[in-house]
This record gives sequence, structure tokens and C-alpha cells, in this order.
Amino acid sequence: MNETPDLDLRARAIAENVYAAYCRQATMPIPYREEQTVLARLVEALRPQIGSGTPGELIEAANIALSDWEQRDAKVRGPRVASINQIDGVVTVG
Repeated sequence: MNETPDLDLRARAIAENVYAAYCRQATMPIPYREEQTVLARLVEALRPQIGSGTPGELIEAANIALSDWEQRDAKVRGPRVASINQIDGVVTVG
């Protein structure tokens, strides 16, 4: 039985999609060893917006988390989130 709340699962799924879309276009060390840390930070940023925030607020939260990551690691640079579908978790970067 899964006891993780639905909103947490949705935040994690969207965070994983943000990370995957970002990494496809980003310049960064390979392999990147802090994937789980970055995903946790994305989930923390996205979770308060899931279900209650506007699409713009969700996008802004993801982009702030990505910017924070880039500020901590000068070797990481990439695109920003352009859209997020809260229903199916599809993420577009550009």
C-alpha cells in the first residue's frame, strides 16, 4: 500500500520531468552526482503549487529551483521551463 499523498506523487513526477527535460539541453558534468538532491529541491519548490497554484506559479517555482542549482554549481547551465501540464506532468523547456 502506497501511503505517499497524491500531491507529493504529482510533485515528484513533475520534478522528474523538469529534470529530464532540462538535462537534455543543459551543459553539465556527466555523470551528474547530485541528481537526487536536485530532484528533492524541485519537489520542495513545486509541491506548494500543485493543485492550488496557477500554471505561471508552477513554472516560476521550477525555474527558481533551476536557477538556484546553477548558482551553486558554475558548471551547470541550461534552459528554463516554458510550460507544465499539471494533469499529465508534461514539461516543455526552451
